[in-house]
Amino acid sequence: MSQLRTKQGLAAALTVVAIVLAAGLYALAQQPYQLAPMDESKRDRGVSVSGAGGKFYVLPATLDTTQWGWLDPKEPPKLVVNSGDTVAIETMMHAHNAVQPGTTLDDIVKLRLANPGGGPHSVTGPIYVTGAEPGDVLEIRIKKIVPKAFGTNFHLPGSQFPAVGQLAPEFPQGFVRYYYLDWEKKQAEFKPGIVIDLQPFPGTIAVAPDPNEPKEKAGPPIKDAKGRTSTLRPWKNGSNMDINELQEGSILYLPVFVKGALIWTGDSHCRQGNGEVNLTALECAYRELVIQPIVRKDMKLEWPRIETATHWIATGFDEDLNEAMKIATREAVNFLAGQKMVALSRDEAYALTSMVGDCRVSQVVDIRKGVHCMIPKAIFAKR
Repeated sequence: MSQLRTKQGLAAALTVVAIVLAAGLYALAQQPYQLAPMDESKRDRGVSVSGAGGKFYVLPATLDTTQWGWLDPKEPPKLVVNSGDTVAIETMMHAHNAVQPGTTLDDIVKLRLANPGGGPHSVTGPIYVTGAEPGDVLEIRIKKIVPKAFGTNFHLPGSQFPAVGQLAPEFPQGFVRYYYLDWEKKQAEFKPGIVIDLQPFPGTIAVAPDPNEPKEKAGPPIKDAKGRTSTLRPWKNGSNMDINELQEGSILYLPVFVKGALIWTGDSHCRQGNGEVNLTALECAYRELVIQPIVRKDMKLEWPRIETATHWIATGFDEDLNEAMKIATREAVNFLAGQKMVALSRDEAYALTSMVGDCRVSQVVDIRKGVHCMIPKAIFAKR
């Protein structure tokens, strides 16, 4: 009888074990499939496109492919492309997508304080461009911009952040509002009676900063113990330029400072006035920013330059707005004196810049202020 009870107990125990094991396997089967960690640059993200030159790639915005507020040249590339290839890049909202409709101003303040020294921006990248070497120029053609469905604008409480925003002390409480972006009409309603036409452009697009920047020239700011550079300030490598002319169809030229150039983009905007005075634009995120990077061995640049269908645009950045104006003016003069369409002396280039150069304040809220001077292409008469 005791042996029978023992066998019955053993059978019951085995039954329980089997049930538990089966339940565990079932639960495991319900979990989403997880990819093993891997070097993102080795993942084939290429997409075939019939009739297209070069190769087409897609780079989604994930926690593996984005960084919050820093450009880190040691970050492994998430994509390796050749000069002339095309990349569709997805971007996130600020703070690794934490800023979403329903995120409160208190939440935004906490996020701002959670990343000391770094920018609020989520930047997708870096993208390594084969053949790009220090001293080259990277031509980045902006082919297409497809934003997501909402945007936001906020300013931080001036009582807590008195230097963040042009009139921060006059707005002590802070403010945040979210907006639906109607891409059929390409408009957003600010409030009943006020409608804004949408003009998307990347607020931040960068290559890696110069690792040998002399300290005397201020250089890329706020390097932390890990050697990362904050996305807060614009500089020679581009970064947080906030130049609203960088819309679909424009071309950005950036000097290359490290092998592979390393491209990041984020801080996506859907509309911004020159100055960006309250701290933010109409901040949004992109389903895709389609770019084509081209390595230019035949160009030399010290500062970023932009080309649109109608203008060449020189840039300058400095904590002192007057100094930023000097740099942008000098760059405009250098461009005109160096172009090959009509020979100009530097005196003539200086005079022409004074007559036709439209110099605008890009932004005054990124600590390092920006000026961009626009030279109309139409001044060069067709022969």
